[in-house]
Amino acid sequence: MYNFGASEAITFYNNLIQKDLGRADREMEWLYAKQVEYKTTFGGRPLSHSLRPTFLTENAYSDIQNVVYYIRQAILDIMRQFAGSTELLNELGLQDWERELAAIPTNVIRMSATSRFDAFMTGDSFKFVEINAECPAGIGYCTELAKIYDQSEIMKEFTRKYPLRFVSPLEHLVHGLLRTYHEEFQGKEDKPTFAIVDFLNVPTYNEFLIIKEYLEKMGFGCEISDPRKLEIRDGWIYANGKKIDILYRRLLTNEFWEIKDDCEAFMEGYRQQKTCYLNSFRSKIVHKKAIFSILTDPKYTRVLNAVQLKAIKDHIPWTRKLGYKHTSYDGRQIDLLEHVRKNKDNFVIKPNDEYGGKGVFLGMDCDDATWQTAIDSGVKEGFVVQEIVNIHREAFFNRVDGKWQNVPTVVDLDPYTNGALIGGCLTRTSASNLANVTAGGGSLPLYILRYM
Repeated sequence: MYNFGASEAITFYNNLIQKDLGRADREMEWLYAKQVEYKTTFGGRPLSHSLRPTFLTENAYSDIQNVVYYIRQAILDIMRQFAGSTELLNELGLQDWERELAAIPTNVIRMSATSRFDAFMTGDSFKFVEINAECPAGIGYCTELAKIYDQSEIMKEFTRKYPLRFVSPLEHLVHGLLRTYHEEFQGKEDKPTFAIVDFLNVPTYNEFLIIKEYLEKMGFGCEISDPRKLEIRDGWIYANGKKIDILYRRLLTNEFWEIKDDCEAFMEGYRQQKTCYLNSFRSKIVHKKAIFSILTDPKYTRVLNAVQLKAIKDHIPWTRKLGYKHTSYDGRQIDLLEHVRKNKDNFVIKPNDEYGGKGVFLGMDCDDATWQTAIDSGVKEGFVVQEIVNIHREAFFNRVDGKWQNVPTVVDLDPYTNGALIGGCLTRTSASNLANVTAGGGSLPLYILRYM
């Protein structure tokens, strides 16, 4: 297994649960109550449903750090080489209005100041399936969940044998935003004021409260605002009457575009570049799932070095934007649609720009007619096709319908990046092949097993 010795620690933790099911029942009820207290709920429901968090060894965490760095550098190298390429933008599937927004000048150099690489654990490694480069969620939730698990009786017993450390995504996010604000945007405030901007009825609203509380504890002002309620004065964005230095954008670009006529201040503030918007609209370029088409196509990867190519080969599944064309696959040219049609068990079709598992078709779960419909609609809608990942299922000893049992569970591994380095990971769990919270999965804090 990939987690380099974590299996022994996982078994030990599961045994701690099993040896006293009465304690386990009490801790389970305590866990649910604590999540309400700590605001780690998504649309009103607790995020975590397991007494055991997820673990990685130090070696594994370092390996993931290196792979993310090489892939990130590969993206930057390709973008530099093919800057302004209409063919590349077409392959990415950027619409005209998205290109217009991305072309607006900004002082922020990075396409994505904060992002999340979403991966599945396989039997002996991990493979990324997409990059959430616009406004990744889960950062505050992870940090608060770790505070809860640190108080658990079972966790305390476990750490007497297996010392742990936790990497806080929230702490790394704030440092990353401040670094970008000062180094790239050339912001002058030592203690800039933040605004978290999104719709206020989203199921992740509690996370906004978590982030706001953290920022205020660290001495930064913070407001939460609907984008339509923002004001602009002398080129500066104001939220709830407060001048804003850093606008932490959690509103998706697609959602903004739908209400753009009601967001004149938001748009004008972006053009004025007095308030620092993170992420900028340029993040859409990397956010498209077709970015993996660019990373797995020799037409673009010919500019990369051997280390970058190996990282991509080992950790990025072959991906293409669906269309009537011939393309490279496994060293040969294929008719894309014909190959995908005949080999449905090897592929997944999904929207190029969507979240929460919406519109995803797993070939192995489709009959021939459904798969053909997925291909036809995918061509029309600009979906991507991706080689299936052989997902590893990890044993969790969980309470299901009042009974404790071993549950084979899909675990995804989603490291956050704030610049060149990763800063903690989101891990999500599910009994199905879609491990995302929006689709009903759970979320757990990830700990690093020290000295392993």
